[in-house]
Amino acid sequence: MKTTPAKARAYARIGDAQMRFATLAIDQRPPLFNLVARALDKDPEAVGAEVTALKGLLAETLARSVTGILIDPHYAFPAAMPLIPRETGLMLTLEHHRFETVEGGWRKSAVIPGWSVEQAVRMGADGLKLLAWHRPDAPREIVEHQLEFVRGVGEQCKKADRLFIFEVLPYPLPGEDEAAYNAKLRDLSLEIAAAFADPGFHIDLYKLAIPGAASLVKEWGGKGYGLDDLEADMREYGKLPAPWLLLSGGLNTDQFVDAFERAASAGARGYLAGRAIWQHPLRRYPDLADTRAALLEEGREALDRLNDILITIPPLYPEVDWVLEGVAG
Repeated sequence: MKTTPAKARAYARIGDAQMRFATLAIDQRPPLFNLVARALDKDPEAVGAEVTALKGLLAETLARSVTGILIDPHYAFPAAMPLIPRETGLMLTLEHHRFETVEGGWRKSAVIPGWSVEQAVRMGADGLKLLAWHRPDAPREIVEHQLEFVRGVGEQCKKADRLFIFEVLPYPLPGEDEAAYNAKLRDLSLEIAAAFADPGFHIDLYKLAIPGAASLVKEWGGKGYGLDDLEADMREYGKLPAPWLLLSGGLNTDQFVDAFERAASAGARGYLAGRAIWQHPLRRYPDLADTRAALLEEGREALDRLNDILITIPPLYPEVDWVLEGVAG
């Protein structure tokens, strides 16, 4: 892979300078709003200040154990930014957590209102992360909207010379049978990744889930396929034009460690995980002292387990195009 000097520097900032990425996500909004609201017996729309404070606590306790951290601009940035170590790379999320749902339950993604790649760069981002929902079987207009949405953001990231970190996820439709959806999730996961394999999207890092449903994995109590099967499928991600990271996608810590071990063997360059790291420690919330203690013990232990796997990934050094147009040399 070839890249620009600025993006090579950004890869090194977010990763470990050998293209290995131990990255933490605290950009989640509905999951944390709902968690805090339940703990405080409040409306999820009325806990913004508490969510901001909690994201600051996540950064304070966990950021020193990772190479990069992903935050959102409205809730995490104010509390977390002053606590992120200078050696930890910064990623900012772009997508609005509220998506448009059209007739049939199909989803259209959008950027956070009033937010942009340009603003994220001014706020110090080394990389910009975008989540887009995708169903290959959606109506043509929906598919085209999602493809053009991602392509437009990719072009903006290329212009800004910052890393474009792309996450793509399928989703169930209203009334869709859960068992039937899970049964086709394995094929669907590979299809949605392949849909964004064109280099014209200007994606620099892919953030991808295991290609399947956790409930069907035999090692985790399911009756579908095994981790060997998922590892074989994840090798297909290696055909993408940029490195890929494994996302936790609701897996618990033990499941995610198992999955990441297989992903690393299949060619992943690291992980970008959130709930698998901090969800269990946050059972102590709203007791902040107990929550901090649990994050320092359980959260850091989870990261240590993942990082022990990470260092087994062979180094990779991208080819950097040092020839700059208009610069005499």
